[in-house]
Amino acid sequence: MDNFVQNQHHRWTYDKIKSDPKKFGGDFSNAFIQIEYAKEFYDSVVDTVVKIKTLVSISRIKNKLLRKNPQYDNRTKYRPKK
Repeated sequence: MDNFVQNQHHRWTYDKIKSDPKKFGGDFSNAFIQIEYAKEFYDSVVDTVVKIKTLVSISRIKNKLLRKNPQYDNRTKYRPKK
């Protein structure tokens, strides 16, 4: 993935987490953020490897952003150990 696309993914993910920290920063936020991305950017059901890889990337970006911005981290069950 090139830097431009990766930066766009980071910005989109950060904006989503910031818009609703309870939903996108909670325990089940990986599924929520992947579904939200699929709804916004794909017309059909996510069924190809490329689309699934992108969704996994968005989930990983979300976890990194939550570590850097703990004020948005509302996870209780899956909170990283400090």
